[in-house]
Parts: sequence; structure tokens; C-alpha cells
Amino acid sequence: MSKSTSAASAAKARMPRSIPYIIGNEAAERFSFYGMKAILTTYLATAFFHSASNPAALANEKTHLFISLTYLTPLIGGIIADWFLGKYKVILYVSLSYCLGHACLALFENDVNGFMLGLLLIALGAGGIKPCVSANVGDQFDKSNNHLIPKAFDVFYFSINFGSFFSTMLIPVLLKYYGPALAFGIPGILMGIATFIFWLGRKKYVKVPPSGFRKEEFYNINFYCLRNSIKSEKEYLIKNPFILMSPIVAGFVAFIIAIIINSELINNPFVILLPISGMVIFFLIIAISSVKKRMNGENFYDIALRRYSAEQVSAVKSVWRVLAVFAFIPFFWALYDQNGSEWVLQAAHPMMNLTCFGVTWLPEQIQSINPILILVFIPLFSMVIYPAIEKIGIKVTPMRKIGTGLVLTALSFVIIYLIQVRLDAGQPVNIIWQLWAYVVITMAEILISITGLEYAYTQAPKTMKSTIMSFWLLMVSIGNILVTLINNNKASNGFFARYEGANYYALFIGIILFITLIFILVSKNFTERSYLIDDTDQKIEQ
Repeated sequence: MSKSTSAASAAKARMPRSIPYIIGNEAAERFSFYGMKAILTTYLATAFFHSASNPAALANEKTHLFISLTYLTPLIGGIIADWFLGKYKVILYVSLSYCLGHACLALFENDVNGFMLGLLLIALGAGGIKPCVSANVGDQFDKSNNHLIPKAFDVFYFSINFGSFFSTMLIPVLLKYYGPALAFGIPGILMGIATFIFWLGRKKYVKVPPSGFRKEEFYNINFYCLRNSIKSEKEYLIKNPFILMSPIVAGFVAFIIAIIINSELINNPFVILLPISGMVIFFLIIAISSVKKRMNGENFYDIALRRYSAEQVSAVKSVWRVLAVFAFIPFFWALYDQNGSEWVLQAAHPMMNLTCFGVTWLPEQIQSINPILILVFIPLFSMVIYPAIEKIGIKVTPMRKIGTGLVLTALSFVIIYLIQVRLDAGQPVNIIWQLWAYVVITMAEILISITGLEYAYTQAPKTMKSTIMSFWLLMVSIGNILVTLINNNKASNGFFARYEGANYYALFIGIILFITLIFILVSKNFTERSYLIDDTDQKIEQ
């Protein structure tokens, strides 16, 4: 086919007819989720934890635990979709759990156990849907119109924030003036509408069938290589038993020295375990060094070639290249998701002046600026900023987008830190200063989240697309687990209890700056390989 014919075909290519149904479903579902989430932290703090010594830390802990569960369950949903049921059925079935969870929130407004059950059901529903919906967008395209995938993901992300904006503006008002039953009930109704919209498009979707439990799956190949790699190390140890004895001897020596120093330590179980721990640590070192040795020499996956094809092994390596990038993403989400919890509590501070642009806002409504900025920034970045940067000779790559996004994430927390310094000192602050932090972190979201969403799909082999999307979402869970643990420790008056007020934000500034530095140093080594639905592989210049 000539270049002119290819260009003409590309120009005539149309957006799949199923996309409007997916987008409509996503807008309604996101309305239900973000509407509930907008009031979650402040409601938990005032309704259930108001008598605790640190209600803010407890509310933040439960909020981030809920978010971490929401983004952990996609691992299960992605595997079920890819192997057994397919994306369409998973989305439809788990929506019922989603709707039931919203009903629990509305019915158990004064019962903390019933309320937490509702959050669990929503986490299961939202988590089951997440890896399937975004991957389902990509499945609607083929070779004739795959150049429209970036535009589709832009619209997809637009719909998320369209629903988010209206819910974060409306639901706090309903909570204040009409009570929690209606405030939590309306999102449940919207989730029902989302399910109905998705069902309406059932005959228009491209439904990629589940692959079943395949031998070339990511998990099987990695387990096969690891098992055989360690087996070869064990054979080496049997031939060289003195290596095996050395850590045991070292453990006994450490045990004897400890007893000589303090004879009472003989009753300490940790000291008694020294010989055993030496052997355990030794085996861990052997396993890690075995894997590292083979991966550095590109020999680790050579073991898999005994049973699997070179194409299957190459696909697994591609997933690991993606995960190498993903390893930095949890730290972004650890900071980002605090704009819906810790930042909201900061907005509710008695010294915060909530009057801005002639309107007195509710603390929960301030976060609605984020979806508005997303709606503005998506076309601004894709149609103006990126082309302008390319025009001056700087290639806009995913790695450069993510690196810049991490820097901006740190800057947003610097703004929040400076606000908190004034509030801690008892000085009034106008909410407009917090809006600047939202502007900066939303720019970071554009650079990291949208880039990662598209990157996760295009870099995944066909049989692993929902699974790799679930790994992307797992990064959100890991980031929120970090915040959950820190707030749990604060609520228990542990080590992190010293990080109150402005010091709390300073802690996260230090974390994200350290991670950003490492990313900048190693990102030059990351490579990309694109997998589209027709299995066409294409090298992409970094």
C-alpha cells in the first residue's frame, strides 16, 4: 500500500460506534465514585471519629485504606477478565456490588460497621471495573483506526473529570443541607444509570474473548524461570556444602558473642533465632543473586526457551520493562490522592478563608477545581504545549512527561506546606493559595496519569492487556498504602506522630524529591515496544 493510500485510509477512519456508550458509562460511574469520595474524609472525621484523640489521622487512614483497596482489587478483576469471563461480563457483574455498596452508605449513615461494609463493596466493584473499562477502550480499535487511540483516551479521561466536577460540587451541598442519606444515595443512583448505559451498548462492543489459563501468561513464565534458576543454585550448593555451612556457623558465632556480652540474652527469642536467621538470609541472598546474575546477563529468561517460544518470552520481558517505569508511580499517587483527603481537611481549618471570587465555598468543594483544570489542560497540552515543545526540537517522550510530572508534584506540596506553616502560626490564609497547588498538581496529573494510562495499554502484549492495566492501578494502591500506614502510625501516637501540621507535608516533599532524582538518573535506560490489538509490533524511538 502506498503512503498516499495509507494517509487517505487514516483520514477516513472513524471512531468506533461503541465508544460513546463506554464514555457515557464512565462519566456516570465517576460521578458516583467521586461524589461519594468528595465527602468521605470529612464525614468520617465528624460522624465516626470525632471523639478520637486524632480524628484527622483516623479519617485519613480509612480514606486511603479504601482507595488502596479500590486499586488493589483490579489485579483480581484483570485476571478474571483476561482468563475467564472477558471484560464485558466482568464490568456488568461487578457493577451490582458497586450499587449495593452505595446503598449501604446511605442506609448505615450512623453505623460504622455497616458503613465500612459499603466501602468494601464499592472497592470490590470499582476495582473490578477499573482494569477492564480502560482496556476495553483500546479493544474497540484495529489496524485501520489505531491512530485514534490517543484521542479516545483523551475523551475517556475528559469524561472522568466531567462526572467528577459536577459530583464534587453537588454532593457536599446535599450533605450539608439534606443529610448523609441523600448525599450518599444520589451517587448510588448514578451508578445504576452507569450500569444501564453500559448495557445499552452491548451489541456494539468489540468483545475480545478471554484467553483462558494460558501457559505463556506472565505469571507462569516468571515462575518457571525462577523455580529452575533456584534449582540450579541448589545443585551448586550440594556440590559445595561448605558454602551452605558458612552462614550457619556465622549465626552460631553471633549467638555466642551475644551471650558473652550479656548472659541474660539467652532467654531472648530473637537471639536464639540467630543461627536460623543466618541460614534464611543466606538463601535469600542466593535467590536474589541468582536472579540478578541471570537478568543482568540476559540469561534468566533463556531458561524459559526450553518450554516457551521466543515471542512469548519477549512479551514477558516487555511487561517487565513497563513495570520498571511503574515502580516510580506509587510515590506520585501517595501525594496526589491527598488532595481529596488531607488537603480537604486543610481547607476546613478555622483560619482558612473560604471566600473566593465572591463565593464562600464548602471545604469539600475546593477539589472540584481539579476536574475543571483537567478539562482545560487536556486540549491545551495535546494541541498547544506538546506541539510547541516538539517544534523547538525537544522530543516529548513518556519518560520526559513522567519526570516533569514528578517535579511538579513536589512543587504542589511545597505550596501546601507554606500554607500550613501560616495556619500553624495562627495566621489567616485565603483559599485561593490552595487553588494554585491544585493547578500545579493537575499539570502533574496530565503528565503522569494520562501518559501512564496510554503507556500501560500500548506496551502490553495482547493476552495481558487487562493484567498490565491492573498493574498500573496497583501502583495507586501501593501509594495509598504508604499514606495509610503513616496515618495509622500517627493515630497510634507512633514514630510519625511527630510529623504534624507543616512537618507532615515536608515529609512527603522529601520523599518525592528523592524518588524524582532516582527516576531522572535511570529513565534514560528505559525502552519501549508497542503491542496493538492485531499483534503488530513496532519499535518506538525513545
